[in-house]
Amino acid sequence: MDVPTIVQMLEMQASRNPGKTAIFDHGSELTYGELKDQADALAGYLVEAGLKKGARVGLLLDKTPEAIVAFLGVARAGGVVFPLNYNQTRANLQETLQLTDPFALVVASRYLPLVDDGADVEKESLIIVLGEPDGRGGISWQDVLKSAGSGSFPEIFPDDLVYLNFTSGSTGHPKGAETTHAQIYWNTLASIECLELTPEDIHLCMFPIFVHPHELFARPLLLGGSFVLVDGVAPRTIAAAIEKHGVTCMMATASIYVNLARHSRANHVSLESLRIAESGGMHISAAMYTELTEALGIPLYPVWGSTETTGIALANRPGHPYKPGSAGTPCPYYDITLIDSRGGDVVPGHVGEMVVSGPAVCARYFRNPVETGKHMKNGSTHTGDLFIRDADNRYSFVGRLSRMIKAAGLRIYPDEVQAVLNTHPEIAEAAVVRGKHPSRGEVPKAVIVMNADVPPDAEAIRRFCEERMARYKVPRLYEFVDQLPKADSGKILYSKLDSPAEI
Repeated sequence: MDVPTIVQMLEMQASRNPGKTAIFDHGSELTYGELKDQADALAGYLVEAGLKKGARVGLLLDKTPEAIVAFLGVARAGGVVFPLNYNQTRANLQETLQLTDPFALVVASRYLPLVDDGADVEKESLIIVLGEPDGRGGISWQDVLKSAGSGSFPEIFPDDLVYLNFTSGSTGHPKGAETTHAQIYWNTLASIECLELTPEDIHLCMFPIFVHPHELFARPLLLGGSFVLVDGVAPRTIAAAIEKHGVTCMMATASIYVNLARHSRANHVSLESLRIAESGGMHISAAMYTELTEALGIPLYPVWGSTETTGIALANRPGHPYKPGSAGTPCPYYDITLIDSRGGDVVPGHVGEMVVSGPAVCARYFRNPVETGKHMKNGSTHTGDLFIRDADNRYSFVGRLSRMIKAAGLRIYPDEVQAVLNTHPEIAEAAVVRGKHPSRGEVPKAVIVMNADVPPDAEAIRRFCEERMARYKVPRLYEFVDQLPKADSGKILYSKLDSPAEI
């Protein structure tokens, strides 16, 4: 089977559908023909400037059409893209730049201060500025696109690296999963087959470009569909984009869907064009699933994926029965097993760490043999996620291996406790983390956001939990906050919730 590169995907759509809109963005549009022309212009400039195949190019950009052009242009020139998280600490950003030693950086002008006083390695890089350059010798994006450039591009192969997807994971240090054209293709094909996507679909892309950036464009690019870019996760913005463009497919975390459902119901916004609503990035309880499907008026499809699997590897599918709390069955081209602490296979009905293999699974972290050796073994990635598999090969998330709490010798999975708390009618949102009790040692701690105008009542919540779970799982510590800290993707930042709480 011939495996196309993302460069070939773009060429195919520009040839077949040159006038079709590829990108909708804040009232502007970019056709497939224009997308290819601009990507080629950037690629030509980079090659003429001296970029060699395999050299790295960093993107410090907002989610704009230029970010998509930059990704595809770097790929066309034979470079390796690594999008940078502008919300990370300056120390982490500089650590990433030191590690990657970029040939070039494409930077939105408002992010120039993040690299202006950085490491020496970045000062040797070519700087392309989206907006006004700051006098450091950078070249403007518009001047790059106007330049004639070179028409001579390197040959690109499916197994060539095309981007580094950086994740800090549990170490706190950036880890760049090496991702090839072929891995993007196999994950994209798996997603298309699982979710029954078509060339007529219009995809809503709302996550920042540093969160699985290829998912912004790979699915519509392979199919010839269109995609809509929106900034942030405000429900009003998302609802308006769905209604305006007739969006048919989107992915979000459950918390984003909760806010979207509330906004749409309160403001009588129609979401009827949506037919595929993927829920990823966090566990979704059976109660939350029922609430959301009723509020949204469409089925929700919980999925699971990771940086190392190049996207979703488990999915619930259209037309298939849904098991409450399940992340679905393995996607095509993925092999999934559960193992115990000794590496042995786990039988259905028992908890095990999920191990994933297949042609879309990344083989290593960039220049990081230690972390590669820990998590990527014999062509598989050890996810650190704990699941239970049933007799129908459906997988249900239990928790993170790194977040497991051991209280009085008993194992507690915080996500299980968290799911119960989130069914409380007076709780808007809850998170469960490790807490330190003065006499009991390590115990589960609940961090809770109450509904508006509802006073916190730790004792009532404790009784609620005791009626629904074993007593040893019930949180011993409670903290009430106005909101939970979250990443741009909507995921809860559990590492920021370890402050002491009252007993």
